[in-house]
Amino acid sequence: MKITKQIISDLEKALDTRKKDGTPIWDDGDDVEVCVAGTFVADKFITILNRTKNPYKGSIARANTHD
Repeated sequence: MKITKQIISDLEKALDTRKKDGTPIWDDGDDVEVCVAGTFVADKFITILNRTKNPYKGSIARANTHD
C-alpha cells in the first residue's frame, strides 16, 4: 500500500483533535511511533503512539489508598 498525498491529508485532519479549551493534543514535531498490529493478514490496524507525551497523565487524579 502506498501512502498517497490524500492519505496524508486525511491523517492530518484525523489527528487535529483538540481539548475542551481548544488547545491541540498533537503538536507539530511530537515524537511519534507508528505500529501495525493484528492477528490475521487481512485484519490489521495502525496505532500511533505519541512518545513526547508518554507516559500519559490523565486528567483525573487517583489517590492510592492503603487500609
